[in-house]
Amino acid sequence: MAGFNYWFPKAFGFTLDERWGRASFWCWLVGFYVAFMPLYVLGLVGMTRRMQHYDNLAWQPWLLLAAVGAVIILFGIACQIMQLVVSIRDRKQHRDLTGDPWNGRTLEWSTASPPPAWNFAALPEVSAIDAYWTRKQYTCGTPDQSIPARAYRPIEVPKNSAIGVVTAFFAVVIGFALIWHIWWLAVLGLLGVFTTLLVFAFRDGEEIEISAEQIARFERHAQTEVAR
Repeated sequence: MAGFNYWFPKAFGFTLDERWGRASFWCWLVGFYVAFMPLYVLGLVGMTRRMQHYDNLAWQPWLLLAAVGAVIILFGIACQIMQLVVSIRDRKQHRDLTGDPWNGRTLEWSTASPPPAWNFAALPEVSAIDAYWTRKQYTCGTPDQSIPARAYRPIEVPKNSAIGVVTAFFAVVIGFALIWHIWWLAVLGLLGVFTTLLVFAFRDGEEIEISAEQIARFERHAQTEVAR
């Protein structure tokens, strides 16, 4: 959950609703202990895992308590879904114009949110472990956001490809077929993976070029948004 809230604005350009995030956190934290600690106690007194039924009535209060914990976790899941729904609905109010909503230390927070197809318009100079943090300290906490007077260079980036999704689909087919011993389907899945990789290996033009004009235009727009 921490990673989800932390990286979400970098990926999508707006932060998540903090109120629903806190509610989800506390429900998950409390629910986890209420749900699992009773099961640990029952394990110590002899209850095995994955029981179909039990005839020891002394276990029932512990199991009911664990069920209450599971319901609290369910509330935590509902709060997390609500957090996402509310955040998308109010995304204009939570827009991250700076690219650095958490006062980050590392260089990815010096880029726009969401980031462009390229990493950096110009390769940053790194002279310390946390280069971006060091840069902010030397500029009184606010790094210079102005565009330096330099000529941008074209950048080559990989083309988008659906090979990951297609390969994952055939992997699911293979896994399903192997579990249920459907050998012809497993062979078909393997053939699909092989064909996908073969097509990918022989594709023409693996990269596209981002022009210097496009990079400069994006940088000017990003800096204008920050200034607002």
